[in-house]
Amino acid sequence: MAVPVAQPATVSLRACLALLALGVGARLVLALGTDIYFDEAYYWQWARHLAWGYYDHPPLIAWLIAAVGVRPAALLCGVGTVAAVWGLARDVHGSREAAWRAAALWSVVPAGTMAGVWATPDSPLLLFWALALWALWRERWVLAGLASGLALLSKYPGVLLAVAFLATAVRMRRLPAGAWVTALLGAGLFLPVVLWNAQREWVGFAFQLRHGLGGTGGLASFAEFLGGQLALGGPVLLPLTLVYAVRGPREQFLLRAAAVVPLLFFGYAALRTRGEANWPAAAYVAACVGVAGMRPVWFRAATLSGLAIILAVGSHLLFPLLRFERDVPLARTHGWSVLSALAEPERLFPGTDARSVAVVYAPSYQLASQAVRYAGVTADTAGGGRMSQYDLWPRPEVARGQDALWYSEGREPPEELTARFTTVEGPVELPADFRGRRVHTFLVWRLRDAR
Repeated sequence: MAVPVAQPATVSLRACLALLALGVGARLVLALGTDIYFDEAYYWQWARHLAWGYYDHPPLIAWLIAAVGVRPAALLCGVGTVAAVWGLARDVHGSREAAWRAAALWSVVPAGTMAGVWATPDSPLLLFWALALWALWRERWVLAGLASGLALLSKYPGVLLAVAFLATAVRMRRLPAGAWVTALLGAGLFLPVVLWNAQREWVGFAFQLRHGLGGTGGLASFAEFLGGQLALGGPVLLPLTLVYAVRGPREQFLLRAAAVVPLLFFGYAALRTRGEANWPAAAYVAACVGVAGMRPVWFRAATLSGLAIILAVGSHLLFPLLRFERDVPLARTHGWSVLSALAEPERLFPGTDARSVAVVYAPSYQLASQAVRYAGVTADTAGGGRMSQYDLWPRPEVARGQDALWYSEGREPPEELTARFTTVEGPVELPADFRGRRVHTFLVWRLRDAR
């Protein structure tokens, strides 16, 4: 049975515009009211070393940050995705009213809001996924190839849109000749990333396979995945997505496949490893278009539940009232500016000559990137943390007699590092507060006189 279509006058244009305004306002306030968090700082580091690939992801987010800046890259991609969803829904439903409903719904999907505020590979992925899906729907094969290639240059899961298209071709028993143009263009744009990986023992592909399908999973990690989708997709939008995928109109099979393929793939991955809730975010692009054609009561429920999550989380990030033992969202988005003190080691360790400090070491790529972003120092990782782009870049040189700093949130400098220096001083505490909350307690050690 097909999903019932809403009457155009039932959900007013004024209500949709209000939701769009709230979505844009929330993005701007969060972008201006939070610190650059560590993943953004990491991609900003990439933007200072432009290449065709990086250890973790393809390069497009780095190129965008280099062109327009960190938060502008996310905001522009977010606005572009809303516009692409509007255009896709207009063509799918043949109705401007449905287009406004779809755009309004997407503007309050928590996963889409995150990608429209904080610059990650999801930001361009969602934009070019939506554009590619729109072009495939209209059978504009050249545009589809360009958008698909840019989606792949954003994030490797962009290939899942090709899976959805092939599933549609099998279902409809039709593979248009123009689809080969799309495939060739998309593959051509992605080819430099393949060559970059080939020259580096396929490190990017191997990492993503281990990260996405390796490790220890099971029912517990799947339950975490499901909880993440209820939060980032929405407690109403997620079940509606599944309903649309199973019972949506036959002629919308491409969109139904584009909604369900990412959820199925990453749901399976969650049984293999502990993943991230944002991984299937692209599924909700097609879902919003589909829900725009459902009964108005479901559209209202989906938009209001998504908006409630955005307002609740956003207000907590800006004006926290509740206290949590481990407030991860608050720690990710505040308190990083105190790291500017790493640029002035004489304040932390009196008598230190700042010119003698060659490098700041940290146990992770996140902390190393934040040191570069907020202190403008040379930074590197040490201590056997997860491999990252820092392991592919040349290691900073520390000449004999020079000093270094080590900072972390509780972890002492590893022996492999301290053995390279004559003495170790510290730690000195570097606390970070936000609105009366202690969000970080950084500890800094001075490593003196390199051997």
